Amino acid sequence: MRAVALDMARVEAPARVESRLLTAFREHSGSPSPAPAGRSWFPAVAWAAALAAMIAAGVFVVRSREPEAQRPTPRRVELAMLDTSVSGLEAAMEEGFLPLPGAAHLATAEDVDVLHVELPRSAMMQVGIEVSPDRAGETVRADVMVGADGMARAVRFVDAGGSD
Repeated sequence: MRAVALDMARVEAPARVESRLLTAFREHSGSPSPAPAGRSWFPAVAWAAALAAMIAAGVFVVRSREPEAQRPTPRRVELAMLDTSVSGLEAAMEEGFLPLPGAAHLATAEDVDVLHVELPRSAMMQVGIEVSPDRAGETVRADVMVGADGMARAVRFVDAGGSD
């Protein structure tokens, strides 16, 4: 029997018989016939077009945003005017700094930094300077004294002219 099996293993049906048999089986079972060979590229092109459309939409969304305004980096300057005979805040007031409401007092030997910033003119009202409502939205240059703990202690308005 093994000898017959080996002889039969090399025997195949002709290609036309195999093709007819597969067609009849597909018709009987209701399974779809294979896609024509000419359309095998269609899914790849469809996916490539969808990918290109997504990339184009992403570029459009990113480019339509307006860039954010760059903030100037504040310069840090050591304040070396503190006199040991008076408190730090009193020495700063002699130099034109106005104490901020609710700010803690500076210790005599506490290191401070002065930050050069631009503030809305309405910030002047918090230290008791009158400001015209028409000009409250304008900016004014100021020096802000910051303690070693990072908290603002006093402010000096540099170009507060015309504050009304």
